[in-house]
Amino acid sequence: MNSRNILQKAYNFLVYILLMQLILGVLNLLPNFKLSNQIRGFLIKPFFKECGKNFQIAKGAIINLPRNIQIGDNVYIAHDAWINGTGGLIIGDGVIISPKVVIATTKHKYVNGAVSLVASENGPINIGNGSWISSNSTLTMNINIGAGCIIGANSAVTKDIPENSFAGGVPAKIIKPLNN
Repeated sequence: MNSRNILQKAYNFLVYILLMQLILGVLNLLPNFKLSNQIRGFLIKPFFKECGKNFQIAKGAIINLPRNIQIGDNVYIAHDAWINGTGGLIIGDGVIISPKVVIATTKHKYVNGAVSLVASENGPINIGNGSWISSNSTLTMNINIGAGCIIGANSAVTKDIPENSFAGGVPAKIIKPLNN
């Protein structure tokens, strides 16, 4: 590894990880209500690849690698959500991410009969406009959730969900189409 790569990694750590976590740590002293969530969203907005207007993020949410995450307008991320942007993440306009949701754009590899702590695979996740990811759900890499979807609580989404669908379960399956 050359010195330029080392400097880039140090810069990325200081700016994208340490500084953002420091800001969130201080902001987590604020209670969870709309104004506090808007302040958090406004102050961490510059760390994302793209971030639309009226971004709200609640206390205790953890965001890893925000520079690989694109967030649309009017997005809300609830308390204790865990979001990893390593593989790339697009969150459309008007998306609601409920408490304790896990969004994992990476996974450990199985190598020589064991799960590796070092080797991993990455893949993107796209969440369409106006979708709602309910509490305690997990989204895994290489999936697309269409616009206008609802993912039921405690679900594990491992495959694409077509637009305007209600899906749930482990693994998540289409329960019914949604109509206006």
